[in-house]
Amino acid sequence: MISIIIGLIALFGPLHGQQDQSQNMFRLAQSFEQQGDHERALPIYADLFRSDSSNFVYFDAMRRTFVQLKRYDDAIRISKRRSALAPFDAALIANIGSLYAMSGNERAADSAWKAALASGWKNHMTYRAVANEQMSQRLFDKAIATYRTGRKEIGDPYIFANELGYLYSFILDHANTAREYLLLLRQNEQQYDFIQTRLAAVVARRDGLPAVTAVVEEELALKQTIPLLRLKIWLCMEGDRFADAFRAAQTVESLVNSNGQEIFSFAERVFRENEFTVAADAYQLSLKNSDRPSFGPAARYGYARCVEELSLRSAAAPGTVDSVRSFSMAISLYSSLASEFPFTPVGANALYRIGWIRSKYLHDLDGARRVFDSVLTTAPAGPMVPTVLASIGEILTAKNKLEEAAATYRRMSTSQYSTADQRTMAVFRMSEILFFRNDLDSALALLKPLTENLKADESNDALLLQYFITENRLQFTPALRQFARAELLARQFDLGAAVQEFRSIADLYPAAPLTDDALLKVAEYSIQLKRFADAMAAYNTVLDEYRESTERDRTQFQIAELYHYHLLDKQKAITAYEIVLSEYPLSLFADEARKRIRVLRGDSI
Repeated sequence: MISIIIGLIALFGPLHGQQDQSQNMFRLAQSFEQQGDHERALPIYADLFRSDSSNFVYFDAMRRTFVQLKRYDDAIRISKRRSALAPFDAALIANIGSLYAMSGNERAADSAWKAALASGWKNHMTYRAVANEQMSQRLFDKAIATYRTGRKEIGDPYIFANELGYLYSFILDHANTAREYLLLLRQNEQQYDFIQTRLAAVVARRDGLPAVTAVVEEELALKQTIPLLRLKIWLCMEGDRFADAFRAAQTVESLVNSNGQEIFSFAERVFRENEFTVAADAYQLSLKNSDRPSFGPAARYGYARCVEELSLRSAAAPGTVDSVRSFSMAISLYSSLASEFPFTPVGANALYRIGWIRSKYLHDLDGARRVFDSVLTTAPAGPMVPTVLASIGEILTAKNKLEEAAATYRRMSTSQYSTADQRTMAVFRMSEILFFRNDLDSALALLKPLTENLKADESNDALLLQYFITENRLQFTPALRQFARAELLARQFDLGAAVQEFRSIADLYPAAPLTDDALLKVAEYSIQLKRFADAMAAYNTVLDEYRESTERDRTQFQIAELYHYHLLDKQKAITAYEIVLSEYPLSLFADEARKRIRVLRGDSI
């Protein structure tokens, strides 16, 4: 036995040592390659390859290094030698085609790829290998042709749909991209989410939405399926065609018979898009088509929210008899919900909306306060608490009860139900109250920790207020105090007096850094008073007289919004948005201006 062991050691010991030496040399060559030193890696790989020419790892390292050194003829030579030993290795032959393409010999590349396809006739892996090599050379048209030939030869109309969809997207052929992905959907409806994600990338491109929409309509003309209808709903919403989306949603409901759930889900989506007319119809239909649905209270609440938003669009001036009449239906709907579902989230939210309407739109501050107090009574615990406290704080501020307002925000900042962002917001409101009271040092002390936490939602507002106070307090303290007084008047809904104060600041302190801010406040509150000419005059003053202002891009954007949403002059709105793009291309408003130009021109439809 001892003799046998000694003999084995004598036989395999040197071999094991040789293997260790080869591995060490291979790792050394790899390190050179990783450092980009291919000249030093090549001779080591060459020695290893000569010692074991059948080793694919050594061959591949040699081939890879030759390519990096642009020695394509050498790469082709060793690849052909290996191919002679493996004549049916289609992937290897396909790679030889890529090597020819890199060397500039397109005819030889095509010949190699044809040879690869011939070696694995009707084998889907062979077509993929060739197409992948063609893709690596950015020969997308050739890769598409390879896949289409493969589909025909194999006789499977669905094969390579994913690959072709990906390739067509590269060459911006939106229609064929959509057709291929819809083939994939026809084959397997479980891939809906994946397909929508791929199509979303197409829809985001110029001319992508109409092309994909047309292809989906083609498919629907052949057969109406639920996945296709869902795609249509999504595409209609992407193109702001909410009425068409609603009709498609109704068709889906008729096919799935979800007892109204389908329409309710659609209503929720449309509501989030601020399309309240269609959302209201959808909420009502979901209730009509269902029998005691679990979503009933939520659908009724959603409908009431739509009524509130639509009332706001047609409401008269806040605080008038006509404004009360405008919101009477919404208040009635909320009251019914609060009565039918007391001590529930729906009931508490309905009560809160009544308080919100009374506070914001009717300026019935005492009535709003009573409603908010009742919310705290019916929902004394949970996420409603900080929300209601914030609204009560606003009411107390509007009533000039600043001490009580500060105490309310302090309570909100320490509430166990407040999130971190809500606590930060409460502290920011407390700093604003100190600003209104001209206690600037205390305001800055409260703002300091907020400006150090850049993750908080209120951090940007805190930074702006901190900078605003610091910039103006030394040389223009009277102007700063008047600005605080004017803003407090606005919080108290005395917009006319606020506008006069802000305009007075511009007249008295034209050199103050805050003057352009005062003019923008004049414009903001003039718009709320529907004094559009005064707003436009204030904007133009900023542009004409304050050429160093950092607010010029925002001013130009707001001029465009004034034309767009209030004066309803589409052409002047487009021109004003275009000025944002031409004069302030790096502005934070540039992307939104570009989107709105497309909407106004109808490009997105």
